[in-house]
Amino acid sequence: MEKMGNDNLKPFDIDHLSTNQSGILADLQEYISDGLKTPGHHVAVIEGAAGTGKSVLLTKLFKNIRQGMKDPDSPYQGLKTVFTVNHPELLKVYQEMGARYRDLYKKDYVRPTSLINSAHKTDSHYDVVLIDEGHLLLSKREPYIRFFQDNQLTEIIKLAKVVVVVFDFQQVIQGKMFWNEKLLNQVLTPYDHRIFPMNFQYRMEANASVSTWIDNFVTGKLSPLPADQGDYDLRIFERADALFATIKARNQEGGLARVLATTGFQRRADGAHHVVLDGFDLPWDEFDAQVKTWPNRPESINQVGSIYTVQGFDLNYAGVLLSPAFEYDAKTDRMVVNPTKVTHKEIYKKNPNLTDADAIAQAKTDFMYNALNILAKRGKKGLYLKAADPDLNNRLLELQAQAK
Repeated sequence: MEKMGNDNLKPFDIDHLSTNQSGILADLQEYISDGLKTPGHHVAVIEGAAGTGKSVLLTKLFKNIRQGMKDPDSPYQGLKTVFTVNHPELLKVYQEMGARYRDLYKKDYVRPTSLINSAHKTDSHYDVVLIDEGHLLLSKREPYIRFFQDNQLTEIIKLAKVVVVVFDFQQVIQGKMFWNEKLLNQVLTPYDHRIFPMNFQYRMEANASVSTWIDNFVTGKLSPLPADQGDYDLRIFERADALFATIKARNQEGGLARVLATTGFQRRADGAHHVVLDGFDLPWDEFDAQVKTWPNRPESINQVGSIYTVQGFDLNYAGVLLSPAFEYDAKTDRMVVNPTKVTHKEIYKKNPNLTDADAIAQAKTDFMYNALNILAKRGKKGLYLKAADPDLNNRLLELQAQAK
């Protein structure tokens, strides 16, 4: 039987931070305290790759602020605060935290568009706003979802005395949410701001050789798999059904083992949105309105997760299926992206911040590499890979045989 043994909140609500995290938390709290006493708007940017503990740090910071709001000796006494994230699955976790814990409330956690529109309607302002997954903020107008300004970060900064926002440019996955360092700097330049880097890995229990191989792989660079993997399990599979069988076995052992896939798999002939690959055929679960998050549902073992269901969450083992959009280029011995085979065209929506033809072409590749980066770094204990493109998968199998 699968050992769930963990609820939605466990990966986020960690009271005992590492020495590095505690140091950054102290620096952030000092920056916030100083900003509250200084004229103008102030922005703290937490930058870090997937698995560096950004959400854990932000959760602890928000709890500290909320608890201090009732303390007459705290710099947070009487503050008006709010927490926002543009990710429905993560919002479920945070709202559950608000419903369960003292000093927190479900209403403290909202989507950015709701926050902005509500504040404009009521002429509200905040002392401190925390933003998780800032790379998912809209950077263009989206009237369809009732966002009419140029970008959400600027609008939130205007509403707050101090903003704390998390950013990872390697998790930018859509045109309407396009961010790079240049654009972020343009937004931040008018305001006092400070970058807080997080360069340590907490999710993946992998040695340096494995971490480097995965870092290279998600940008297209191919090399022999490391022979010394320590306790981490990195494997290439010849068939998707064999990968799934291994994931199910791992799930029986300790839970939180799931199959994930990138966009690029065609729908079945009957119109069902399934991932179908050499004997493997399961639904691709893009979004579900259930309260329990996708990785924590027992039935999701028989579904295929996506960036929309696992971004920000931990798994023990991730089995990642690379769609036909990822191909092998024998001339360069690299994995490349074929944008014409990307099926989720929404990710290539035009953005006024992205107009140069070469930059657009690069972004189309980067969005897919970034999506793969998100999926490939979900597993704490292991990563299993299978590519739909035969040439790419054969090359990966060769590199596995050449492990050194």
